[in-house]
Amino acid sequence: MASPHRPKPWTVRFLKWRIRFFGIGAVLGLAGIFLDASWLVTVALVVLLSGVGLRHMLGAGSPDEEDEPEDDAQA
Repeated sequence: MASPHRPKPWTVRFLKWRIRFFGIGAVLGLAGIFLDASWLVTVALVVLLSGVGLRHMLGAGSPDEEDEPEDDAQA
């Protein structure tokens, strides 16, 4: 039997903020395309990249260490 996929706590960290960054960046990008304003598209890209940066900057702690099996049980 397969167990249901449960996201690790560090994968959903600041999820609401990342969604907000995506929404704001998408609206700014579409407005920049519609108004043909390259500076607005650039601002949208900065907002989107800051959302990606938020994930990587705050996820710098090593969450994979918890998944490594311990070798103490074999000794």
